[in-house]
Amino acid sequence: MLEKALQRDIESRPFEKEMKKFGEILLKEPNLLDQLDKTPDKNAFIELYCKLARDRGISFSKDDLLIAVQEQKHGKNWILPKPVLMMVREKF
Repeated sequence: MLEKALQRDIESRPFEKEMKKFGEILLKEPNLLDQLDKTPDKNAFIELYCKLARDRGISFSKDDLLIAVQEQKHGKNWILPKPVLMMVREKF
């Protein structure tokens, strides 16, 4: 039953896989985290986050990112890496 639920989530929310893939890249490339940390506000952060992902062939929308941020701020569905979550807490 759990396996079916996981498969359903993957099929209905494909952006999660992409975001997790980008999160792994962020953890391996601290200079990207530095760039994100230097963004002055929420909108700049969102724009840069999506651009950095696109530059690496990873695709998700700004709305997808906002969904992930809101869920994570409420303690659900851990998609974003911890360093990004810390930035989100400051900017959002």
